[in-house]
Amino acid sequence: MSVARVDLMASAAGKIGGVTWHHLFLVAADDSGRQWFLRAGPEHLPLEKLAGRKSELGDPLKEYEPAAEGPYGAIAFATGVYAPGGADFDPAAANATLASAAAAARLWDEVSAAAKALGEERIAYDPIGKGANWAIMEALRRCGVQASLPPRRWAPGAGDASYATPTVATRRVGQAVVVA
Repeated sequence: MSVARVDLMASAAGKIGGVTWHHLFLVAADDSGRQWFLRAGPEHLPLEKLAGRKSELGDPLKEYEPAAEGPYGAIAFATGVYAPGGADFDPAAANATLASAAAAARLWDEVSAAAKALGEERIAYDPIGKGANWAIMEALRRCGVQASLPPRRWAPGAGDASYATPTVATRRVGQAVVVA
């Protein structure tokens, strides 16, 4: 594939408190207009997303045990043709061009390698921390790219590298606190 352009895409995924949040992914295009995507997501869904589903052969959840990385498993990357009906296809997704011409081909190769390396690290998927948006931005950071989001887009987890190396203990809403 001869990549001519690489874009950071932001597709509306839902609303939190009336603010639309976005899922990030990359799209590469060649000179003929063919496109490919690179996306991140959870390795699998948590048990509560599967509850109540049974097969004719019995309950597939009876023997369910979450992965060592947690209920979502590790961050997983996927790539393929970006076309209607495909993963993340959204003709209304906002984009920010990251590179074009020879720089785009180089970036696509580098970010594909960075995504493969990140996948091999088996980082636990955390939907409000190290999730899909963090993984795409981390792959770009590892290639030396400090990408900006498309205008007026909010992508939780996409922020700076602070998620990569937390320095302060944090807790989530509802998590127990030890009071001395």
